[in-house]
Amino acid sequence: MASSVQVRRLPRWLGIVAIVAGVLLLIVFGVRSWRQYQFTQRVAAGQIQVESLRGWMTLPYIARVYGVPESQLRGSLGLPATGGDERSLGTWLSLQGIDALEGRRRIEALILSEAARRGSKGG
Repeated sequence: MASSVQVRRLPRWLGIVAIVAGVLLLIVFGVRSWRQYQFTQRVAAGQIQVESLRGWMTLPYIARVYGVPESQLRGSLGLPATGGDERSLGTWLSLQGIDALEGRRRIEALILSEAARRGSKGG
């Protein structure tokens, strides 16, 4: 005897919409990944600009990526020697009352001087 439960099939268009959405997500995240890869390559090549620093970056992240001691970063912004590692650069600048562009310029100058110092040691 046949079961009284009838299997309802999803409309074909719903499957097509799901595939299109998946492809769009793949494209969006693929482009983001490619841009991040290019950014990483520019950092590795020493192309450092104020625009490279982002407000979401934390001080430990900046120290690791740009090879500048965190203590020097903190000193350039007048921050406490320790604590607040989870705070972003934007948060620190806001808490200290430092203009975002000015804060980024201070850090960029520190990064460039550190890169020059490393370059003079190696050359």
